[in-house]
Amino acid sequence: MDDQILDPNTRSELPMEITQPQQPSFFKGKGLIYVAIGCVLLLLGVGAYVIFGNKQPAVQTPDSVSLVIEGPDQLVSGNEAEYRVVYKNDENADLTNISLQLFYPTGFKFKSSTPQATSSVGNIFNLPVLKEGKEAEIIIRGKLTGGTGESKQIKAVMHYRLSNFNSEFAAETTIQTSILPPNLTMEINGPIDVVGGQDTTFSVNFTNVTSQDFDNLVLIMTYPEGFNYTSSNIPVTKDNNYWKLPKIATGSSLSLEITGSFTGENSEVKLVKAELGQIINNIFASQLISTGTFQIMPSALALTLSSDVEDGIVNLDQTISFTLNYANQGSIGLNNIVVVVNLEGASLDIPRLQADNAILSDRTLTWKAATLPGLSVLSPMERGEIDFRIPIVDSYSTNLKNQTIKATAQISSDEIQKPTRAGDVVLKLGSELTLNVHGDYVSGAAPLQVGKTTLFNMTLMLSNGSNDLSNTKVVASLPLPSQSWKNVVVPDAEKNRLTYDPNSGKITWNIGDIPAFTGKFIPVARVSFQIAVTPSEVDRNKAMNLLSNIKAMGTDVFTSQLIETNTVNEVTTSTINDDVLDSRGGGTVQ
Repeated sequence: MDDQILDPNTRSELPMEITQPQQPSFFKGKGLIYVAIGCVLLLLGVGAYVIFGNKQPAVQTPDSVSLVIEGPDQLVSGNEAEYRVVYKNDENADLTNISLQLFYPTGFKFKSSTPQATSSVGNIFNLPVLKEGKEAEIIIRGKLTGGTGESKQIKAVMHYRLSNFNSEFAAETTIQTSILPPNLTMEINGPIDVVGGQDTTFSVNFTNVTSQDFDNLVLIMTYPEGFNYTSSNIPVTKDNNYWKLPKIATGSSLSLEITGSFTGENSEVKLVKAELGQIINNIFASQLISTGTFQIMPSALALTLSSDVEDGIVNLDQTISFTLNYANQGSIGLNNIVVVVNLEGASLDIPRLQADNAILSDRTLTWKAATLPGLSVLSPMERGEIDFRIPIVDSYSTNLKNQTIKATAQISSDEIQKPTRAGDVVLKLGSELTLNVHGDYVSGAAPLQVGKTTLFNMTLMLSNGSNDLSNTKVVASLPLPSQSWKNVVVPDAEKNRLTYDPNSGKITWNIGDIPAFTGKFIPVARVSFQIAVTPSEVDRNKAMNLLSNIKAMGTDVFTSQLIETNTVNEVTTSTINDDVLDSRGGGTVQ
């Protein structure tokens, strides 16, 4: 806006600069303080930049990295659930610096995880590098309680970096589980720490919180490797892990106590799983799952049992070498050590057992100070070793399928009278596949003559040992012109399973499944086919090759092992030992 003083004379009398009013001394004093505060804030800002300036905020994860939680949509209140946090890397780089945080709802009680969590409450995991194209998972086990119909949410947040990129990425996901009204509850209770090799007792407790009775209940236990079942207060139904439980009336409880020993590395955590269900139409229908963890503590008197069988499979007429290693891991000497081994298995050849210094009673071996002087005193940190050998019989003496050999061992002393058990050694007896090939003269020239045709009947026979076989077949080569194949197969049931490829000259007999003890307690598997042989001049004074490279193979259903027979390199007119040919000059071409 223009000046309002229009008179030039008056305007010229005004001062050229307007003097600002002087601030009170109060603001002068405070100004120094404000300057000081500003400097401090500036320094803090610089420090924050130095510390945090290079850390970029997490970027939303690309679609090529996925994170999902798999678990139950519904769960009966007060029972245990298992959640699987699965993360997958479809990036063209590795995932590094991976950390996972889980947010549990109220009413969730963490029990255990695989792998173990970094935090005691099971919500923080520092994870290894995940290679490109790979996936991994974390298993969370916990007990979930809540009101009927309440929805419980578990949230997972994963932070990571890419090996070819500096930014931090984040992925998150959730799962909802709806709470059902309570009916049966199940809980595993027992000691947190157990002495390795010594019997301990834990209980599986059931409570019926409904107004109805429950019967026809079945409990299946899954034990960790190294657990040896000893006994239970309710008789086990089968396999030391399967119980048909008595009726649980409304408002009542039931407790199953299981006694056994855990063997493994010191501080190793062992997971026991209980699965409760009902038998419906002869099928087990699972309803509840509960788990318990036990940490192994070292025993003062330690014992291990091992064998020289690397794959856990033995065969007829094989000798097994066992080794017992014992040690005093305590701080005082132990006196009168006793080591006991029990052997189980129908295929063991007990009369040929070799065990120096052992007392043999039926299938029990005992070493003590009276027979092995080194067991009189075992000083602190002192160790010892015992070896013994046991052969397998050379032929089947029973029709028992799926045979196993089991060795158990325990050690005790005057000071530690409660035995410490070693981990059991359980071996499987593999089946044996036997192939026989026969040839018979049918018609035509005998002895064989150049330019004349002789017809032969070839027979393949298969016998099997103590286990069922699957995907069984016999392959062979026909080293003759394709017109030699006469397409005559006996019996008719085998016509669709035996084929000949004229281009490759391959004969294949696809048998499929062969029951155990085929050829011993049930008829041998057999097929016959005809081939025609017409020798040429170059074959004169020679035997004719009828089949070559014959081999049988199949998969042992019990051991999952591929079994193959030795290859029969060739079957000739001279090796079939046919009576007609032998009586007329043999199998040499005339």
